[in-house]
Amino acid sequence: KIIDELTRANLRGRGGAGYPAGLKERYTSKSPSSRSELRYIVCNADEGEPGTFKDRVIMENDPHLVIEGIIIAAYAIGARRGFIYIRGEYYESIKRLKSALQSYYDKGYLGERILDSHFSLELSIKLGAGSYLCGEELTLLESLEGKRGYPRIKPPYPAEHGLWGAPTLINNVETFAHIPYIIERGADHYL
Repeated sequence: KIIDELTRANLRGRGGAGYPAGLKERYTSKSPSSRSELRYIVCNADEGEPGTFKDRVIMENDPHLVIEGIIIAAYAIGARRGFIYIRGEYYESIKRLKSALQSYYDKGYLGERILDSHFSLELSIKLGAGSYLCGEELTLLESLEGKRGYPRIKPPYPAEHGLWGAPTLINNVETFAHIPYIIERGADHYL
């Protein structure tokens, strides 16, 4: 239902390509995993384009909006592990995200069996090393895996063969920040 609602809302990725977010989630959720249904979710908070600060503003003013969007999307695709990949020099954003994440863990909104459900999600922050290239999703995956930030060749796409070979959903901060609004108010209201 979540993926259907995001598709109806025609939410587009806000990282530059404008790819339909609902379609990306559907591909990731249906992609066969050779690693026993393991899936990942990644928030691209690298924002390396010079003079661009829209994601930083969101993270510093309402980090909960981003985290809620990640949790909803993770639930929709069946991800149990996620990362927020953020520029190392975004000190205030990092501080606020860390504080917000801790409050989610403290209240049982992240971790094992969230709110006594069958859904679990471990979400953590990974600091980028400042490379402009790591803002591109396939290069970001290489960096997350501890490799040199160098682009992978497509295909396969992250939805099929992403982080450590498992299906992976990658969206940027702003894209995830729109998800709670769409789920709360509905696609018709968002349009």
